[in-house]
Amino acid sequence: MSTPFRRHATEELVALRPSAKERETTRLPVIVVLDDIRSATNVGLVFRLCDCVNVAGLWLAGITAWPGVSEHATNRIAKTAVGGSLDVVPWRHLENPVPEVLRLQAEGWRVVVLEQGEGSQHWRDVDYGARTVLVLGHERAGVRDELLAVADEIAELPVRGITNSLNVSMCASAVLYEVLERHRSPKPS
Repeated sequence: MSTPFRRHATEELVALRPSAKERETTRLPVIVVLDDIRSATNVGLVFRLCDCVNVAGLWLAGITAWPGVSEHATNRIAKTAVGGSLDVVPWRHLENPVPEVLRLQAEGWRVVVLEQGEGSQHWRDVDYGARTVLVLGHERAGVRDELLAVADEIAELPVRGITNSLNVSMCASAVLYEVLERHRSPKPS
């Protein structure tokens, strides 16, 4: 390593947190939709991820747990979200996300569904567009058919081992960091 490395202490990282105004001006134009996610722990992890990449919004749809739905769900979500994510990520619960997804699509947002199946595209080959609705679904049943039917793209992360799928928060992480990289401003020369 040619450049000396010095680890940042937690206090330094806390001091470097962006202000509310900075967060608003640097929001990643992505709405994450969790469609019927069973695990409140995974919901918390996605909250934390959405905070880390600073998405425009998180929609918790159908049976997906949300803060306040029950004491158990709230505790599980808060435990894995950590760091104030629940306070800074714009989120909402929708019983049925389809009408809102269609509204955004009509406004020019690209709807990208993460799903395994015939006709899917490798996640790195997908056109996420300037504004993205990223939909992730139930670990066994997948994303509801109505959302698959309106998707601009269906992205898939390859699985090469005997486990047939990745955890939903792991999938969201890979794709959101890919989208973040594509939105990154070029470094000045």
